[in-house]
Amino acid sequence: MTAQPIEWTTRDLESARKVLALTPEESQGLPTLTDEEIVALDGIEREQFVALPFLEKHEEQKYLAATVALRSLMSKGIAFPVVEEGYNEPTRLNANERVTGIMTLRRTASRIVTGQRTSQAGRHWLFAYLHDESVLEEEVNDGGIHAFVVYPASRLAERLAVLGDPENCAAADSSPVVLEQATFEEAGAPLLAQSRAVTVYTGASGGPETFTNLTVYSAPDSVKTLTAEKASGAVTFTVTGVSASSLRAALQSVVDAPAEST
Repeated sequence: MTAQPIEWTTRDLESARKVLALTPEESQGLPTLTDEEIVALDGIEREQFVALPFLEKHEEQKYLAATVALRSLMSKGIAFPVVEEGYNEPTRLNANERVTGIMTLRRTASRIVTGQRTSQAGRHWLFAYLHDESVLEEEVNDGGIHAFVVYPASRLAERLAVLGDPENCAAADSSPVVLEQATFEEAGAPLLAQSRAVTVYTGASGGPETFTNLTVYSAPDSVKTLTAEKASGAVTFTVTGVSASSLRAALQSVVDAPAEST
């Protein structure tokens, strides 16, 4: 069973426009949703591109959890059934204006940038949905709580840097170390041995040709980036120590579609 294609209504698009028009301060009041609420609102059968850490642990109870979440949303007036003209029973589900705007913006972005940080403290994610000069950010913690905020696209690289280097350990640039695939595992491990966290970033706006990737390793006194490049069938890896400004520049290259990178 597959989900039906989404047909956006005038209300959906207008709700999205209003959410995107919020200032960063105003958007602090956007609702927080759980994994199961996201699935209930978006459609249980619809494939999700965001992390659902709580539901991943309870996959066998996904339908029950989403059903309970939907009942809760309806009891609070956040979601409600709609009876269309010519019908006697509800034919679809609507949500309040801000939730509708959020759910629409998640599915209509021109580009999506993701970051996943893994450390001893657990996992943490950022999903950024680009819409012209604005971004809807979806922050997900290891408990499956999704928080939303809106801000200018010019701030996205900085936000991504905070995810990968929250303690501002990116102190200085160093010369890149280029390793062939055959020697990377042996020679690369010592270069990254002091890392306390690894953050994987991906940007996409369509097919594989639009993908951009970067991996960031943070240590107590330094931050290193790892990139991979394939040419003539061979893969090379580059490990580079970065300052705070260089980290932001590297992350901007993930934000930009390949044709836009300089």
